[in-house]
Amino acid sequence: MKTIYLVRHGETLANRQGILQGWSNNPLDDTGRKQAAALVTRASRVPVDALYTSDLIRTQETAAPLAAARGLEPMVVPGLREISFGKWDGHHLKEIQEKDPDTLRDIFLKPGQVDLAAEENLAASQERGWKTFTDLVEEMEPNGTILCVSHGGLIRLLVCRILGFPIDNMWRMSLANTAFVQVVQTEDYGFRVDRLNDMGML
Repeated sequence: MKTIYLVRHGETLANRQGILQGWSNNPLDDTGRKQAAALVTRASRVPVDALYTSDLIRTQETAAPLAAARGLEPMVVPGLREISFGKWDGHHLKEIQEKDPDTLRDIFLKPGQVDLAAEENLAASQERGWKTFTDLVEEMEPNGTILCVSHGGLIRLLVCRILGFPIDNMWRMSLANTAFVQVVQTEDYGFRVDRLNDMGML
């Protein structure tokens, strides 16, 4: 059985302020750095054969303490990058509510149908993430364990793909900063989600 931990990055100032980050490259704030440090203890009971991050700094800073504790070199995988909110990347939710309340509602209620003039729509983001995810799993040893530090939007899209949910359901799942999703793959039954939005021990 292969085990994959999908961990959302730690908190950033933009998270705390209610800003849609998307492809914005924001570092962790003080709380996020503490969450990253706590991940070392939370992951202490499980082996980690490989550690992956996206190409955005908030995931790399989240992975850094665990990588140092385990003597691992995190591998940067651009396919684990967050979804894009297009023209609204880096904008405050209150600003979007004032300028385009219909779009803000659609982002969260029917995200698969809204056009944000992004370089990549959510269907394309899901395909990109899924190919990345399955490629990494394919490279694993039969009983291996990997940990991928990624983003709230992309991880939700992956969970939707595994469970067969439409993209429009992605925001019906909570995923806190440094919460994880545990996915396992067996030869006979494929993928299943064992734990979701878990802030406890891995």
